[in-house]
Parts: sequence; C-alpha cells; structure tokens
Amino acid sequence: MSDSLTKSLTDFNNPTGKDLIERNLPFQKWVDNSSKEGYFQFMRHHEEMQNIESTVNGWGGQQYKGINLASQDYLGLSTNEKVIKASANSLINLGTHSAGSEPMGGGFGTAKLLEKEISNYIGYSNIVLFPTGWAAGYGSIRGLIRQHDFIVMDALAHNCLQHGAYSATSNVSLFLHNDMDSLEKRLSRIRKTSPDSAILVISESLFSMDSDYPDFNKLFELTEKYEAFTMIDVAHDLAILGENGKGILFEDKFKTKADYIVGSFSKTFASIGGFFASKDKGSSYYVRGFSGSFTFSNYLIPAQVGAVLEAFNIIKSEEGVILRQKTLENAAFLRNELERNGVVCLGVLSPMVIALIGEEKIARQAYKYCLENGLILNNIEYPACRKGEARFRMQVTPNHNFDQLKKAAKTVINSLQFVNSIDK
Repeated sequence: MSDSLTKSLTDFNNPTGKDLIERNLPFQKWVDNSSKEGYFQFMRHHEEMQNIESTVNGWGGQQYKGINLASQDYLGLSTNEKVIKASANSLINLGTHSAGSEPMGGGFGTAKLLEKEISNYIGYSNIVLFPTGWAAGYGSIRGLIRQHDFIVMDALAHNCLQHGAYSATSNVSLFLHNDMDSLEKRLSRIRKTSPDSAILVISESLFSMDSDYPDFNKLFELTEKYEAFTMIDVAHDLAILGENGKGILFEDKFKTKADYIVGSFSKTFASIGGFFASKDKGSSYYVRGFSGSFTFSNYLIPAQVGAVLEAFNIIKSEEGVILRQKTLENAAFLRNELERNGVVCLGVLSPMVIALIGEEKIARQAYKYCLENGLILNNIEYPACRKGEARFRMQVTPNHNFDQLKKAAKTVINSLQFVNSIDK
C-alpha cells in the first residue's frame, strides 16, 4: 500500500542528523507524492472568495469545485455586504496597517471601541486584543504563568493553548478529555505537594474536533475547592450557541465563574484576531506586559476591526437571531441525513458537523472521493484527534440550503461505500 495512505505527519515529526536540508527530504517526498495522488488533506487554496460553493486547488495541482463545507464562517458574515463595506471603509479611512504593536503606538480608536464592545457583550471589564486567535491563546498563558506555577489542561485543548502552557512552565498536567474525576486527581495531587502554588485550569467551551464541552458547574466547583484559576477558550461557540446566543459558557445554568476568557474572531466574526478577557485589571496588565505575541507583534489592522465591529452589530440584532437559527437548522439537517444512513456524528448540535470515519487510510480515500465529486470538506486525523478516529469536519453556514446539504451527505455516504468496495 502507498505511503500516502500508511504514513502521516507524525512519522516525520522528529528528524535526526546534522544536515538540516538533507534530513527534510523524506518528508518532502511524502508530501509531494501524497499531493500528486490526491490524498494530502492540507494546503488547498481558493480561486476566488470563499463561499457556500467554491473552487479550490490542491497542493498537487488538482482543481476541485463544489459545495464548500470546509470554511469557518459560522454565520456567513464574511460575505455579508455590510461587513465587507465596514471593513473597506476602515481600510480607506484608517489605512492598511496599524504600523506597530500597541505598546509601540500601533493602537487606534476603533480598536478601543472593539474592546468596549467585547467587554459589554461578555461582562468582563478588561480586554486585550491580539492580531490572531492563536496569538491570544498562546500569549495569554505566557503572560500570566511562570515556571514555578502549575497548569492543568484538558488533553484535547487547542494547539495554541498547549504551546502557551509548555512554553510558560514545565509543570503541565493533562487531564482526560472532559473527565472531571481526572481533573480532580491532578488538582488534589498538586495541592498536596505544592499548597502555595498558583494553578491554572485550561479548557474550552466547545471543542472543535468533538463538538462537545465540559461540565462547567463541576469544573468551577473543583477549581474553587482546590483554589485554582480557570481559563476558557470560547473560540467556537461565542455568539452562536447557548440559551442567549452568547455561547455555552454564558448559559444561566453554568453561572460562569471563569477567571479568564480567550477567544477568536475567525469563526463567527468574519475576520482574524483574538482577545483575552479578565475581570481584574492586574491580569490584563501582565498579559499586555509579558506576552511576546502581543508586545512584539504588530497590532490588529483597521480592516480587521471594522469587520468585527459590524459583525457585532449584526449578531446583537434580530438578523443575528435569524442567522443563528438558520445555521443550527442546517447543521441539524445535515446531521440527520448522515445519521439515518449510519454515519456517526459526534458531540452536540453546533455549526461543526463531525462525522466519525475511523482509520486514517479510509478517511483519506473517502476525502479524495468527496473532493472529486463536488464536496469540499476537512479530513481531520491524528494528532489533531485520537489515532484511528479520523473524522470529516463539515462547517455549515446559514447560507447553505437543504438541497446542498442533502447532496453533501449523499457524497459522504457514497465515499465510504466506494472505499469499502475497493478494499474488498
């Protein structure tokens, strides 16, 4: 069987040898061959504006056209005329560039308006803006935590949170995904040996690979019991899920007690960028003063901020309510079409429809089939998820229609039948 189906990124993760160029050649060969054969699931690029139907080019030169379920645009605002116009006006009025980090004078007035908008929306008084969501997750941890502190983190926490944690301290413990008993064991052990150390517990309000979330009431109960602090990443559900549409963490039943929140604008707010939020001013000062991804990175640009501000205007309006409802109706329809045909969909209802496929070689062949038959989606595999549990992540918007989603589900089902037929 081809290496394109049997090997993965992890097989090339730890090259050795003194020649940095020579030792990279096996990985280059694998990527080039996998791309040529159509199995390499990364590095597609759009030919035009991403939309509900798109044309994309693969890394191996292939061109695919079809229904686009691969873009993170949960409310469809990246193609919204009002958002585009607001972003363009910010560009025209304020220029292309912030021309510096905020500490070095790169800040500007509308960014301060965005800080206030976020503060009012989530009820946290101190907001720090970052140029990307990844920078926000990484930098927030790096700014707050020191080598003598402890971090207890969900094993499936996002890459930026893991990198931030391990760069801040060697005292990092992972607890089993959403397992509160596992969390308590680690907290108890740390408190017995280090009664006076700071502990930061890190989790997410919606995990993007499983579309699930923790028992927040239990999580906050444990952090209070062991005098730990909490940081929750709300990237995937802020302004889209929950009783009030603000996100799962802000549902009344959870009585949010998170000390810190980090978020991203790249899922619902039609832009890139991210933020850190705290109720105390001192923590925000530390994040500003000691986060390399804030202090030594250029600030957001005006076009980003203009788009996010207009996205907030829509999200808070009746239009936003309708968009949220339509997105979730579409997600429910797609899940139902898949599940009634025997495809397992993970987690709770969200804009991410996660179809469990299984072995990586099966997922890659099915992924290639989907691209070649008019469906653009993302194939997720280890180490982004558990080994042997590859899955298709499909992301719906309110702009998709039931006919498109029915066709998408049929293509996924046909792809699995096709792989099964060639494996026999």
